[in-house]
Amino acid sequence: MNWNIVRENAYHPVNEIRYVLAAMLILSSLPVASAQYASDGFNLDAIRHDTVVGGVYVDGGHGVGTSPYTEVFSDVPSDLLFAYLYVGVKGGTKEATGWVSVVFNEHDLGTISLAGANDTNPEVYCSGNGEYWIHYDVAEYATGDNDNTVTITTGGEIDGRVKGTTIVAVYSDPVETGKEYWICEGNINLNYRTEHDSETVSFERMLGSSDDLKSATLWTVYLSGNEGVNDTLSFNSHLIAEDAADGGCIEDGVYAWRDLCFDLDSWDVTEYIRQQNNMTYNRKIDGYLQPVSAVLIVEYKENIPVPSSGSTESPPEPIPESAPGFGSLLASLTILASIIVARRLP
Repeated sequence: MNWNIVRENAYHPVNEIRYVLAAMLILSSLPVASAQYASDGFNLDAIRHDTVVGGVYVDGGHGVGTSPYTEVFSDVPSDLLFAYLYVGVKGGTKEATGWVSVVFNEHDLGTISLAGANDTNPEVYCSGNGEYWIHYDVAEYATGDNDNTVTITTGGEIDGRVKGTTIVAVYSDPVETGKEYWICEGNINLNYRTEHDSETVSFERMLGSSDDLKSATLWTVYLSGNEGVNDTLSFNSHLIAEDAADGGCIEDGVYAWRDLCFDLDSWDVTEYIRQQNNMTYNRKIDGYLQPVSAVLIVEYKENIPVPSSGSTESPPEPIPESAPGFGSLLASLTILASIIVARRLP
């Protein structure tokens, strides 16, 4: 028997195993998908920045209520290009587990498990004591020029109260002016326990020119905040609101308390707009302040063409939130496969 051939044949598998182990070590050091929970929360990131000849519809629910919770959205525009439904759920503690089920316009959007500190759902942002902000793509089911109804049911060990609900939708309308918009989502947990006092949210540089500006509107959504407590909201370093998260709204011309913290407001920021914009939340003496969504809408003059970052008729698919390290993982697997193939070549 030719022992040199035997030794050579045995050497190749050992060498391949060594290369595989090395590649696995590299792979293990790369970022991979992480759970959708953080004690101090998630800063608000723009999930969509584009332009449209039309507008952006923003509307929200009536505040905290028990399950099942129903909300009717009126005057939803037609010709929708994008529509997200947001739902806030109170967990009570980060250890409690449960579920949420949503029916929108008689379409069952399914049941999502809520696992607190162990949550891994890509649709869910969970922070603090199990405070959930969940999004659903409802563009397929939203009906324009009609009432849109959502029913939210919760169960399990969680507190289960619904803290509020919001729809953000982009629509096309040729009779309206061109608009540029940013839709941001997250779940910031400003709180006294960890002394997480402030957070700044940045908006990607404007595509249009501020010289062509007609108006600028900022929408903010909070899950937590107290009436009469001096939290602040600033836009490009200009104070635009004190006690911004006051849980209040104007209903039939009268100020009304929304009940237990949920808050949706709009702010005129026309005089402060710049090519690069940001806003800052500061809880001041508010024990808990929980911003979860923001929408910035810039309207341009009617006769000004607005450049677009992409087709609003066929919006690009969003990057999957469930796999923040997926690109690195895929690259590593490709490298690993290439190494093995290369080792087998004569």
